[in-house]
Amino acid sequence: MFSSTSLDPVPAKRQSKPFPSISQPKLVGFFSIDAHRKYDGSAAQLKYLSLPPPPRTDLHLDLNEGFEIHHPKPESAKAEGIDMLLSYLRHNSTPDSWTHRPESELSGESRTARLRYDFVCFRGLLRLIACTPYDRNTGWIVQAIRYRGTIYLCERPTAEKLESARNETEQQRRFCFYGFKFEQHILTERPNIRPDTSEPVVLSEEFCSLFDSTLAGKRLLYGAEMDGIILEEKRPPLDRDGLTVDELRRFEFVEVKVKRRETNQRQLDNFYRFKTKNWWCQSFLVNVQRIVVGLRDDRGIVREITEMKLKDLQRDSRHHWSAAVCINFLDEFLQEVATVLKGVDDCTRVFQFEYSPQEHARVRYRDLGVGHPDSFLPQWYTQYVESK
Repeated sequence: MFSSTSLDPVPAKRQSKPFPSISQPKLVGFFSIDAHRKYDGSAAQLKYLSLPPPPRTDLHLDLNEGFEIHHPKPESAKAEGIDMLLSYLRHNSTPDSWTHRPESELSGESRTARLRYDFVCFRGLLRLIACTPYDRNTGWIVQAIRYRGTIYLCERPTAEKLESARNETEQQRRFCFYGFKFEQHILTERPNIRPDTSEPVVLSEEFCSLFDSTLAGKRLLYGAEMDGIILEEKRPPLDRDGLTVDELRRFEFVEVKVKRRETNQRQLDNFYRFKTKNWWCQSFLVNVQRIVVGLRDDRGIVREITEMKLKDLQRDSRHHWSAAVCINFLDEFLQEVATVLKGVDDCTRVFQFEYSPQEHARVRYRDLGVGHPDSFLPQWYTQYVESK
């Protein structure tokens, strides 16, 4: 049985609200995922931006090259949930992350380890929620578990998303591949070298960073796959095995995108109406200020590489969507989840929040109960927390 919330994504309901208070996202950790989807606590998958020489306006980067030999993610990756984030927490126990509080504020006897964060999730989930007011055709499912004072969030695929994946055409898979292939053209394992684009693109490999931010008093910890960093010319490569968080903070992350080059005003308007809010939210949440964009033609050939600044993206899109509306809706959603789960503390009790614009106007939720098969906090994690 579902219960309805007061959350209606209609933008007009938030149009007059000021931008909510949010701290600048702070890099607090990182990890890598190898080709076999194994957790690696080093920066092994860190990449460097390595652009072709300027002017970069008459290029011929074929994004179709290697499509037949690329290595997609294994099916098992879909069942990972937030396991990689939890692996990071298990391997990186620092005083900044954990606190110890008595189980009973009155007794003061048994003291339990608790995260200092109110929410733990991936950036993609936050972006999905934030963009909901302007993406009224896309539904979502988010599951929540409150354990030792922290709410863990995990996205689940909707029936529509599963159906779309089953019916995906080769052309759709090719368009998705274009983004990864473009990354291979301009991101390298060593700085200031020409990329080797003859190697198969391996979609399983990732470099993920952890960010700490406080949104309207709620402290968030979220992981985000990062494309690469900018390293000054002639600077030696970083020690990816011994790299520390403090060292990595000195460098600028960059986001890499590829899009079809618009040929008329309608296409340009559609870009600002439908695409840029996702790009902006994605970069804003990890404090990335520059987006490197490959402009391709209909045959998948990148003809030009340009750069977009985050502030310009927000300014040029202001007639189509509001950043304040997006972040306010995200804040309201997190507050609603916190209210619904108040007083709950069970690592196996799952609450499911859903938005389906075709079926209901508001976000709704239901309690799936204790010991539900969808419980996404693995036993190895809860045992680790209880042993601290």
